[in-house]
Amino acid sequence: MNHYMIHACPQRMWYVEEFLVPSMHEQDIRPDEIEIRCDTEGKGNLLSCMESFRDCGERPGGTWHLQDDVIISRSFGADTWAGDSIVHCGFGCRNFGPSMQEQGTVPMPFMWYSFQCIFIPNKIAGECAEWFFDQAVRRSAYETKIAEKRHDDWFFRQFMLERHTDDIVVNEMPNLVDHIDFLIGGTVINPLRRIQVNRAEFFPDGYLVEELERKLKERNNG
Repeated sequence: MNHYMIHACPQRMWYVEEFLVPSMHEQDIRPDEIEIRCDTEGKGNLLSCMESFRDCGERPGGTWHLQDDVIISRSFGADTWAGDSIVHCGFGCRNFGPSMQEQGTVPMPFMWYSFQCIFIPNKIAGECAEWFFDQAVRRSAYETKIAEKRHDDWFFRQFMLERHTDDIVVNEMPNLVDHIDFLIGGTVINPLRRIQVNRAEFFPDGYLVEELERKLKERNNG
């Protein structure tokens, strides 16, 4: 059975419940395959992410992790599967890096920043959580980032560089999701940041974003 985990904040649950989850159901992804982790306690995306990774580490297989501000491709359900033993990056953005020229199966240091959509074997997720809670939180060099309660993708990359730098990963082509935070209020974790549209570099179904924009306008206009 596939497992999908949506990492959400309370401000975005309306989008998750009204749009994202129904779009997954339309592609034959069953309700029992979808887990929503909403940060209702305001822990911040870093801590809530690492806690979810710790829980994943107690399970077999792997998990497709999605953020609450994405739209899935028309073939998302078919292109995701029970997974294997390596990381798969379903999102690539030129503003995030590394190089968008690194596509397909690549050495781990060329892994895209892909927390909008990423498959992580549960064993690796559990190792990352253990590394974070046992080691990273004790390192003075990380104090500022931890205090900001974000940078979960950055910490995962640091973990991978430290523990799995010789692994291979897959930068999925085409991308499996697009990033549509600009349609639903902009960034939540860094509201002081100047508005920047961070779209997927290789999303094949741009018309779906246009359709979503129309549906959101209809919703907002009653």
